[in-house]
Amino acid sequence: MRNLVWVLPVFALLAGVLGYPLASGFLLSLRRTNGSTPGDFVGLDNYFEALLRDEVFHQAVRNTVAFTALAIVLQTGVGLLLAILISEVRRGRLPYRMVFFAPVVLSTVAVGSVWKWIYAPYFGPLTNVAAALGLTEVSASLLASQATALWAIVGAFAWRWAGFTAVIYLAGLQSIRGEYYEAATLEGAGGVRRFVHITWPLLLPYTYTAVLLTTIGTLRIFDMMWIMTQGGPSHATETVATYLFTTAFSFQRAGYAQALAFMLLALVGLVTLLLAVTLRKRADSVSP
Repeated sequence: MRNLVWVLPVFALLAGVLGYPLASGFLLSLRRTNGSTPGDFVGLDNYFEALLRDEVFHQAVRNTVAFTALAIVLQTGVGLLLAILISEVRRGRLPYRMVFFAPVVLSTVAVGSVWKWIYAPYFGPLTNVAAALGLTEVSASLLASQATALWAIVGAFAWRWAGFTAVIYLAGLQSIRGEYYEAATLEGAGGVRRFVHITWPLLLPYTYTAVLLTTIGTLRIFDMMWIMTQGGPSHATETVATYLFTTAFSFQRAGYAQALAFMLLALVGLVTLLLAVTLRKRADSVSP
């Protein structure tokens, strides 16, 4: 009982910081609001509208899932490659770590603005190089095309966070005992076989961490999308978070936006649970 007395203030703080906003937000999601007026109670109609009748929301969900999948593959792959290259450096690893990790500490506004300038038509560095090489499709604005806008933002996102993933993998590579590689070399295993049978399996716990953090961050991504395209063109880069923001502050539909927020919360929770069931068990069974 004495221990419970010490824990009660923590529960009270959590109830005030988390419990009350969640409860009031859920009650607001059950109303059809218009501007600052609370509106009428409509029950679950906001949820049914989003799930059954809102095509923009459906597009936003598809974009969010596609962006998450692309970011996981690209960020994990580039991060692992960088970690392997850094691990091969025998002396002076710190400068390489700092260079690759530097984009992580930059502000999102700065990163988004710089990459928007890089992708800009006529004067953007990337488009000028593409035009000089005769790549007319790339020389046009990548952010203005529905076919390339999402890919362009994924590239900028991966550039920023690949260094963070590389640091995670570098810690994993340093934890693998050298005896494994020595034994494999004596058995005649080449570099590819050593990676497939030793390095990659023993890096599963670190892969789980990288994939989990990337998934949680990308499913609720807002800042990069808003700075670079604001969800355009024609909702090609619209995510659930950007559509939620537009619905709440541009269309003044706070109740409907709250319903979208709770569905985004459910999506993040569901994907996190699936990752825990699939990758976590395999990661926990690995011991370097």
